[in-house]
Amino acid sequence: MNINQSLHAISIKEPFYHNGSDAALHRYLDAEFINRFQQDMQQQQFTLPQFSSWMQEDQYSTHDNKPVLRLPLHRAFHLVCCEVVCDQLGKPALDPQRITSAGFVIRRINGQQEYAWQLEDGEALGWQPAPSELRDPDIHRRLCANGVLQKRALQPTYSGEEVFPLHTLNARDEKGKRHTLLFGYVPLGGFYYHRDTGKAFDESSQKAVLDADAQSLSWPFGYRKPFKKVWNDDIARTVSAGKPGQAFFELLRMLVNRYHLGDETIESNSALAKKMDQLWFYDENAFSAQLKKTGYRESSRKLFSAYRKSSLWSYLRGCFSQTSENPLVRWIIEQEAAIDKVDGIENLSSFGRLPASSGNKYINWTLFISEADAEDIRELLGQRLRDQALAKVQEIPLPKFTQDSDDVYQIIPFVRSLNDQDKEQIQWAENANRSILFRVAAPFDPEASRPSLIQMPSLSDLKRGMAQGASFITPSDTFNLINNLKLKKGASEDVIPDSEPGPSLGVQWICSFSIPVITLVAMILLMIMISLLNIIFFWLPWVKICLPFPKINKGS
Repeated sequence: MNINQSLHAISIKEPFYHNGSDAALHRYLDAEFINRFQQDMQQQQFTLPQFSSWMQEDQYSTHDNKPVLRLPLHRAFHLVCCEVVCDQLGKPALDPQRITSAGFVIRRINGQQEYAWQLEDGEALGWQPAPSELRDPDIHRRLCANGVLQKRALQPTYSGEEVFPLHTLNARDEKGKRHTLLFGYVPLGGFYYHRDTGKAFDESSQKAVLDADAQSLSWPFGYRKPFKKVWNDDIARTVSAGKPGQAFFELLRMLVNRYHLGDETIESNSALAKKMDQLWFYDENAFSAQLKKTGYRESSRKLFSAYRKSSLWSYLRGCFSQTSENPLVRWIIEQEAAIDKVDGIENLSSFGRLPASSGNKYINWTLFISEADAEDIRELLGQRLRDQALAKVQEIPLPKFTQDSDDVYQIIPFVRSLNDQDKEQIQWAENANRSILFRVAAPFDPEASRPSLIQMPSLSDLKRGMAQGASFITPSDTFNLINNLKLKKGASEDVIPDSEPGPSLGVQWICSFSIPVITLVAMILLMIMISLLNIIFFWLPWVKICLPFPKINKGS
């Protein structure tokens, strides 16, 4: 289909050596694939495996029998090839001198809908719905030779999708007839970042994540069953004389471990910090007899104001401001150790008192919350999780080619050539002359992987030469820790020095290690871990195969 009126009818068809009407796909297993392809064309070696039989080998998808194209990571490289002819009797080869440029685009096919890989100012936007008509993919061709913007029709004529080049090659068939081939490397990499965060997540999936996260906390900060919907004084008293209940411990652990609430440099915690600044620890020992009988509610909150000691935000901020060690982090670790000893948080009789934000003391205060406070915290936690997920998705490079059931791809070649009036025209391949539908392998697809030989050192190599190879710049405090490791003590607390030299001493060390030793240690550790996990997964026959193997001749 021509976008401009064609004055010299041409068409793109399958290469002359290919059985079928589609653009041919070839697979090579060495990096010299371009030279190999050109050599195969010159020598008319059209029956080699890279021209046909590889597709049967790579039909291993779990979804269907479409061929799976491997990645360069698997030391496999793919070429696409088609032929361009004059659309007249006899289909003579188009003169290569008429070709100004040629290329192809890769489309993602989902049922009847096609998706194009869009670019904007050189940055990938990801898969976007492709236009129904075939436009010129190069948006920069809107400029005339003099730099003036060309006139546009009511509909835009440039798609802006990513283009890969095709190169011309003169070839002859067995009868000596000349053919003009177009061939090019098929790059199967690439990634993009989500720009429109509003469309980054599926709504049902996002709701499922929020629901699952809410189940990780006990009532009133989460919805893990069982929980009491009727509010009472026991629920309002989240910390009693410095000892938190289970619900508040779980909340505190999430706030500290996941969000580092208390670190003033994290701006995304501002909403949670504002709420925590409204929650107060109280000196319950100073309560009047009448106040002790008064339940903590929104209506009675002001009656407790005179007994405030510290807001929860001030307490967290004080813990995070410690330069040596955050006392709250150590306290959480101690409580988790106690939970492990009794096989579960539900079996723990009580938690230890919360540490003071400075020194080695503990607090003896009580923290009350209202029902409205708990509802606000639940809402803020859900919003914080959404914000964190959206912030992460903007930083995560998403792969261009994925492996779901609807991830099927196709190549569409096109050629720009000069017509009889020396005007450039563009011609796309018809539907029948596109490539076949294919899938793309995952980086660690076991079916796509090829053997990689790594030469292990012999034991005699371990004591040869100096320790050189991998070198680490080591600060003095880290070096002091490593240097104190003992064979019998291992990595116990005894090896941690009492006084750790800091960077102010201006001393650092370069530690060099022998590559053969590192290789051997890595292999030993790998075998130990595989053997240990084999007790659980029984996977040894699938992860390791050892065969007697003769030495390989070096050749003459």
